[in-house]
Amino acid sequence: MGVEGIQQCNDLNAIADNVLKEGDRPFWGDDLDGRLDFFAEQLTNVRPEERSELIDTIVEKDGGATMSWLTSEKLDKLVEDGRITDLERETITQAVADAYVDGAIGFQDVVSFTNIFGNGAVAPAGLNPNGAVVTDTIDALANSANGTAFIEKFAGEFLSERILAEPPMFTPMEQGNFAGVMLNALDQAGGSASVNAVLSDLSGDARSTLQEAVSAHGMAFTNPAFEGRNVRDPMAILIDTVSEHGTSQDVNDLVRFVGDNSRGDSFDNHYFDHQNKPLPQRAEALSDLFVNHSDTILNELTVGNEGKPSGSTNPNETHVGNDLATLSNLFRLTGLNPDNPKASQVMDAVADFTTEAINISNKLEGVDDVDGNGVVDHQDLRMIEGATADVAMITAALQDAVATGYADLEADNAARDAMAGFLIDVAVSAIPVVGSKASGPIANAVSDALGGLSEGVRKEIADALASIPEELLTTAQGQLTDTAKAAIIDALPEDYQYLEGISQDAEKFIFDTIYAQAARINDLSNTVQKYRGFIDSARG
Repeated sequence: MGVEGIQQCNDLNAIADNVLKEGDRPFWGDDLDGRLDFFAEQLTNVRPEERSELIDTIVEKDGGATMSWLTSEKLDKLVEDGRITDLERETITQAVADAYVDGAIGFQDVVSFTNIFGNGAVAPAGLNPNGAVVTDTIDALANSANGTAFIEKFAGEFLSERILAEPPMFTPMEQGNFAGVMLNALDQAGGSASVNAVLSDLSGDARSTLQEAVSAHGMAFTNPAFEGRNVRDPMAILIDTVSEHGTSQDVNDLVRFVGDNSRGDSFDNHYFDHQNKPLPQRAEALSDLFVNHSDTILNELTVGNEGKPSGSTNPNETHVGNDLATLSNLFRLTGLNPDNPKASQVMDAVADFTTEAINISNKLEGVDDVDGNGVVDHQDLRMIEGATADVAMITAALQDAVATGYADLEADNAARDAMAGFLIDVAVSAIPVVGSKASGPIANAVSDALGGLSEGVRKEIADALASIPEELLTTAQGQLTDTAKAAIIDALPEDYQYLEGISQDAEKFIFDTIYAQAARINDLSNTVQKYRGFIDSARG
């Protein structure tokens, strides 16, 4: 060490000694606020490049500094009391962050300094409903002058050594909430690149635990208290990270994970709300995932393996049934989600994949050289058959997505068993009107088709139809006109309207994109029904 280095070391030692003497009261409690106030004044007079070393020197001399007087909580109080300025607080905070990034102080020192376990953002009962407490914690972690270096290092150690450590130190709810704070801080600091940098360093088991905890408990971050505070559902952050940085295997694993966790009641179902509507942030993130990786996902889930999964206790379960059930669920969340602003992009991607398969399916067996190798052989026939199967599987998954939505609505609303097996679009949009064409009988027919509606809803339908001229109620063939159908749908309870939107989207896509172009309609229809059976069997 040169003369200048020795002098610098001596100067920092002297400053540290003076700081630690400040507020020292031997016979009663030290004036810790006074010590921190004095330190703030001293630190601003130290050259920026020496500040992290001064932090190191102080922590070496006083191992309990970050647990007693050198804490973010005390800094906030001194600012609030007007004893130090915002700039002085920022200078100290930055010096601590730099010292940690440089390795001068350890992880536990930063945990103590930030008081992340005691600041009230996360408690055993769950995430603090006070939006300011949580967002202040996220902002403090995310906004460091050294860019993403601090939060990436701290989040990595925080997750691996505390939140996701084995054996577990926290409940799944606490894991999800603490992880949500870290994922939001990473996302704000460096976007999905920072999130991916941290996730990449976690073990496979830790990543799985993180994903499960955030999937189950990350919805807490969508509390209205956080509206306008730049806080996101951490599961949506994870989905975005896989979408932008994940491998094909990561993408397909995530899609299957989402499918496995979209079942059952509201406690087990992490992607639909209590009304069976997709959770908005997750649905939008999954839409981006699908659009970015549509070929990867569709190729993976339309393999058509009819074998039985090992270890399954369901004698009728097949790989293809599970895959198509997963795809059906993804369609419900994304492309067939009337509230999703990116639904059309998803359906465009499905259309591109399906149209390409239809073009191959429509080739002539024994005539067309499908693979372009100059020879018409069995390989060309296999390609035609495979493409036809792809079309059938996509169609089956779309139809199942509509039917599944209807079945869930029935279960949640305790609707009558007579509703089972009917899609809303069939029950409403194709009701034959025989005999009287008056509004009352039509309302009764709608009620019968839907398994029974309340008298009040029947009256609303009848009143809506009564306002329409009788000649506009039905067609010459006795079917309801579009005007009448729209009036009925508008009069139905909200859940019926929502599901009708799904049904219309699915049926329009199936007929416009698939059946209208496919040459082998009979073969396709039979194969669709076969795959629908596989899906039903997979669900037991």
